[in-house]
Amino acid sequence: MQRGAGLVAQVAQLELHAKHEEVSAEALRQRSAAALAERHRTAAIECWERIGSTLPAELAEVFWRHPRRAALRGGPARPAARMELVMKLLEINRRLSSTLDAEEVLRLAMDAAIELTGAERGFVILTSPSREPRESREPRESRDSSNSPDSPGRPGKVRLEVAVARNLDRERVGKSQLKFSHGIAKRVVERGEAVLTVDALADARFHGSASVHALRLRSIVCVPIRAHGAVLGAVYLDNRFQRGKFAEGDADLLGAFADQIAVALHNGRLMAELRERTRALEEEQRRVAELMRSQADEIERLSHELERTRADARRDFPEIAGRSAPMRAVLALCERVAESDVTVTVTGESGTGKELVARAIHAGGPRRGGPFVAVNCAALPEALLESELFGHVKGAFTGAVRDHGGLFLSARGGTLFLDELGETPIGVQAKLLRALQERSIRPVGSDRSVPVADVRVVCATNRDLREEVAQGRFREDLYYRVSVIEIRLPPLRERPDDIPAIAQAIVEKLSARQGRPAFRLSRGALRRLMSYGWPGNVRQLENVLSRACVLAPGPEIGPADIQLPAAAPAPRARSRADYRGAEAERLRAALDLARWNVCEVSRSLGIPRTTLYRKLARYGLLRKE
Repeated sequence: MQRGAGLVAQVAQLELHAKHEEVSAEALRQRSAAALAERHRTAAIECWERIGSTLPAELAEVFWRHPRRAALRGGPARPAARMELVMKLLEINRRLSSTLDAEEVLRLAMDAAIELTGAERGFVILTSPSREPRESREPRESRDSSNSPDSPGRPGKVRLEVAVARNLDRERVGKSQLKFSHGIAKRVVERGEAVLTVDALADARFHGSASVHALRLRSIVCVPIRAHGAVLGAVYLDNRFQRGKFAEGDADLLGAFADQIAVALHNGRLMAELRERTRALEEEQRRVAELMRSQADEIERLSHELERTRADARRDFPEIAGRSAPMRAVLALCERVAESDVTVTVTGESGTGKELVARAIHAGGPRRGGPFVAVNCAALPEALLESELFGHVKGAFTGAVRDHGGLFLSARGGTLFLDELGETPIGVQAKLLRALQERSIRPVGSDRSVPVADVRVVCATNRDLREEVAQGRFREDLYYRVSVIEIRLPPLRERPDDIPAIAQAIVEKLSARQGRPAFRLSRGALRRLMSYGWPGNVRQLENVLSRACVLAPGPEIGPADIQLPAAAPAPRARSRADYRGAEAERLRAALDLARWNVCEVSRSLGIPRTTLYRKLARYGLLRKE
């Protein structure tokens, strides 16, 4: 100590003398020389007081707030301030554990640091490695500090962005006041060391800093924000009007707040990453759900296709050509009713092929091995029709030379087809009702009934039986008996897509009948056929093609071979109301047949379930629970 005292005396510097006296006092105190230690401590205080007396009042206050000098004078510096610091740090820690809002924690830490240090402004400055703006993961008061006078603004350099900017009044700093010393902040971020200056304008370290001089900055303290070995940014406090506002202890204080800010930033980035991953996961889930829905629709569509293919394989109805949507609905109904013995009425214009449908129902059901007996009710007078249907006994009328069983008995085990039912005389209608209701007949001239339970009845008519009932030409009770299931055959003009298939089937049949090579229809002939209205339906089409097969010079039938009536009506375009009415009627019939099982109707009509539900809602066909 004596050699050190001699060297200090030779230098004659009060600051060095004061520090030597401090070290000597501490050394003597550790050797239990309390009196000598107190003498050296007093000498150190005297040296510091001599130095402090030369300073202005505002700098002298800062000078004595240094922890070492304050402790030398008599105990720990500013115990109340330290307690306030501890309480602020505890409050920030509580916020960190109770909130995930990084902006709230940053504001709280910044306000506390400004309050405890007496700073005018405070900034939380974060680094951004690229020149281009990036997605903000924390709240931003300003996108960057490129408006600072010494901001380099070069691509590839570290850019600084202001996350939080506060002032002494705990208010957000306006955009016009966001300028700070970019050079000092950059120095702290790049070196990872705190910077404290009592007068930046007079500090030799910042003579080359344009921002310090342009902004006329005085007191500045700036500490790095570290997390996981990397510098995330800096906490920057300044006072543009007072020198010596900060002491060395304020850098330590600000470092404590910087640690809290680092935790908040880390939590905020983790939460932002979690939100981004959650958003990506939800987006992926929506994409997968949409894909699953589309796949489900595709599976449903393919299932319908497979079901239709299987249905065609089970019951192909080869005698019926055409697979348009209206005909698919008709064939689906035929397939459903073929397995039962329920009475069916086939309606449609003349020549649409009602008897073909009746034969298809017979061939597709369990009675296919039995007889198919057909009678045209309009072709026979009333007395003869009654005898044909129900039979007669010998002597019942003139010419009845022997018993006749009638068509009901002839059709036992099979199907009785009553064509043109709407033209049946009223007298025969009453007996026909009894036969269908009681499943027994009484032959003409007989006094006893004959059971005919093992007969299925299929009827056909080109008349509107409801209108016939209203006009009194058809019995209402018989109508309800024969129209348990009603199948409407659309006219050919409503299904022009079926014309090529029907025409080809007809010419193949005619070729076989004439013993000639198979005819083929040219595209021009098909276009001509499809452009015609066909008031006579399939029967008229067969008539035209029969003439064409005879007159055609070769195996190909061209447009010139198709001779259509000159006054033939053009195909009537159906209005939207007509189309919807027909569609609603077809859906209602399918629902009645399937006992309102929508899945069965969807399969039978070949309509996806979602589309079917929309159509049912449009036509008011949804059954109320």
